[in-house]
Order: sequence, then structure tokens, then C-alpha cells
Amino acid sequence: MGNRYARTRRPLHLPSFCLVVMPFFLFAALAAVFSPGNSREAERSVLPPAVGLAVGQITVPLPDGMEREDAPAAAEDSDAGPPAADPAPAEELPAARAYDFSKPVPTADIALTEDYFEDAVFIGDSRTEGFQLYSGPQNAAYYHSKGLKVDTIFSREVVKTPGGQKITIFEALQREPFQKVYIMLGINELGWVYSDLFIKKYAEVIAEIRKIKPEAQIYVQSILPVTKKRSQSDEIYNNTNIRKYNELIQQMAAEKKVYYLDVARCVADGEGNLCSDASTDGIHLNKAYCDLWLDYLRHHYVAQE
Repeated sequence: MGNRYARTRRPLHLPSFCLVVMPFFLFAALAAVFSPGNSREAERSVLPPAVGLAVGQITVPLPDGMEREDAPAAAEDSDAGPPAADPAPAEELPAARAYDFSKPVPTADIALTEDYFEDAVFIGDSRTEGFQLYSGPQNAAYYHSKGLKVDTIFSREVVKTPGGQKITIFEALQREPFQKVYIMLGINELGWVYSDLFIKKYAEVIAEIRKIKPEAQIYVQSILPVTKKRSQSDEIYNNTNIRKYNELIQQMAAEKKVYYLDVARCVADGEGNLCSDASTDGIHLNKAYCDLWLDYLRHHYVAQE
């Protein structure tokens, strides 16, 4: 029987077999292509690569309408070239001819001529009176009075008008077109108990001058020293007190932005005392030292713009 079956078995035809099997392979291939996993991979493959992200940042894009708060801005197109740099801040130019009011007026290269003082006024006590008498510019104005102080200047009538009337210094300032104001006060206030009251009143004087003459240059002169002999014999009018007051005056000048003239140095010796041959009473200057005072003013000024 075995041989009979062997003889009657027909050979397998390959074409018919392929027709039967191929649909199964085709179905399997299509299933693989359209499976959910492969679809996700296909979606990823068409997404543009993330750009401008640091190492370790998430590169999966967020849904439309949402932004990642910590994500940096996307880099510009490579064809656009490097990003334009922020414009450099404008360089701050130094103020033209800026002046340091905390320091005394420095020495100028060119000495002033007398014409410079034709629109100037000198305000002060008996020392300013002596300056006018001996050496002061003849074309300048002078408002002075013996014993004048930073408080009495507001009320004392010391300036005589052409009509013979006497008015205060501040009233006189209102009537004249002065462009330069030189002031020296303080020797008569050395006996005041409170030095802070002195400098407070002095600041009020400067404020009033500026109110009347806002465009004028204001020069505050230091108090001149006294001789060593006078300083050692006087509990009030001595150079220790004068130096203390001058420090306050210089500080006040810086705060009020007015020019400080250290005229004391031009008449002092190496120890800061008034030279012994400068005065007969130890306080008021003779002509030779008033000349030095004027020469100092001619070499110490601030040029107007």
C-alpha cells in the first residue's frame, strides 16, 4: 500500500502555492507599516529638528498655542548672518570745563588786567576798606563797613546813593549790573559762641546775593590771618579760630557752588601767620600786602564760558 500511495501522489505546483501565500505576506507588511508605533516614528521623522537648545533640554515641540517659559528664542536663519550686536551705549562726555568747588580757585596762566574788574563789587569789613584805599582796582565798586558781619549785612545801611540816601548792600546790588561779587566776612564773628550759627548766616548771605544776581560769579575770600604776636595775645582774634572758620567757609562754598579764594596764603608766613611786617596792629594790612592781595586776585579767577 505504501508504494501505491507513492505512485498516485501528484507533485506540488509552485505557481499555485505562491498565489495562496503572497496575500498573507502582503497583509503582514501593510500591518507593520500602519501600526501605531511606526506611525509615531513617521511623524517624528518629518518634524524639523530643534535648534538653539542647550544640552539636556527637551526637544519635543509643545502643542500649538503653548510656549515653554524657560525655552530660549530660536536662532535666526543661518543665511541671515550673525545677530546684530546691541548698539553700544553713548559715551558720556565729561562736562566742559567742569569745576571742583571743593578746592580753592587754582592759579591761572594769564594775569587779569584792570578791565576785568569794571563789573565787579567788593563786599566786606574794614579790611576790604583798606584794600580799596591802598590797592583795589579803581574801576570796581566797594560796599564795606567797619565791623560788618554776616548778620548785620542784611540791615545795616552802608551804601550811599547819588542822592545822598543810605541803603543796604543788598538794595545796592539790585541797582547795579555786577557780574562778579567778591566777599570777605568773618573776622568780626570770631567771638561768636556758635560757629555753626556763623556759617549758617554766611550761607544765607550767599543765597541772597545769588537771588539778586543769579548770573554773577561769586568769589568767597578766606579770612586773612593775624600776626603771630597778635594771635598769641588774643583769645578771640587768633589764627586757630581763623583757620577753623576758613574750613567752614570753604565747605560752605563747595555746598553753595561758589568760588573759594584762599587769599590768606598770599600774606602768610611759613607757619600760617600774617607776616610781621604786614601790619601795625596785627590785623589790618599795609599797602605792600594789599598789593599782594590784588596780585593774588589777578592770578586766581575762573574764566567765564
